[in-house]
Amino acid sequence: MSFMKEILEKNIPIWEECIATPFIQDLQAGTMPIECFKNYMIQDSIYLKHYARVYGKMIYHAQTLQEIQLYYSILSFVTDTESAVRLQYLEQLGMTDRDMEHIMPLPENQDYIDFLLETAEGGDGKEMLMAVLPCMMSYSYIFRRLAISSTSRNSRYWDFIEDYADDSYAKGCQEWSDFADWKCRGISGAEKAKLSSIFEKASLLVLEFWKMPYRNQNTENRDEMK
Repeated sequence: MSFMKEILEKNIPIWEECIATPFIQDLQAGTMPIECFKNYMIQDSIYLKHYARVYGKMIYHAQTLQEIQLYYSILSFVTDTESAVRLQYLEQLGMTDRDMEHIMPLPENQDYIDFLLETAEGGDGKEMLMAVLPCMMSYSYIFRRLAISSTSRNSRYWDFIEDYADDSYAKGCQEWSDFADWKCRGISGAEKAKLSSIFEKASLLVLEFWKMPYRNQNTENRDEMK
């Protein structure tokens, strides 16, 4: 069994927990309040800005042209596609790019951002790779699972679900998994354990990110009732 296959099998239960969160369930059913979806989009836009910075660091430390090209391809996807899509949604909901500059990350988002940036600051290329991969790979797993259900296709959020359930996105994730196996070839057992721990930590932070919108929505509702 390859290194990445072992890691993925270990983390799928965490991604299954992501699917079971109220946010993902309501996204699939189309019952999520639009304000909650808006808050998710705001926080995810903030997150993606820092996520892109890690790929910039990975490009800087890359040792081969192939690595530079791979990191640049995902950096372009994050900045030109993912971030652009979120800004389009937010514009439809009455927000501009300039509005985003004055909004702070929620605690769960800040924890995830801090983890990424700290790993990028002190880690090598393999450690940075393990920190960033769970974001893209879990999205593919989660949204492909959602897309199987006809309920998802009737959701008002189907276009968002469909983007990450796409076969081309899954193919890209597989290519990144293969690259990670190549990058981690010949490493020691101790290093495998360390990299696996980083991947798992990132997966747990993804889970907290999915819990974040409703957790903070409930907090706001309680504050309004005081």
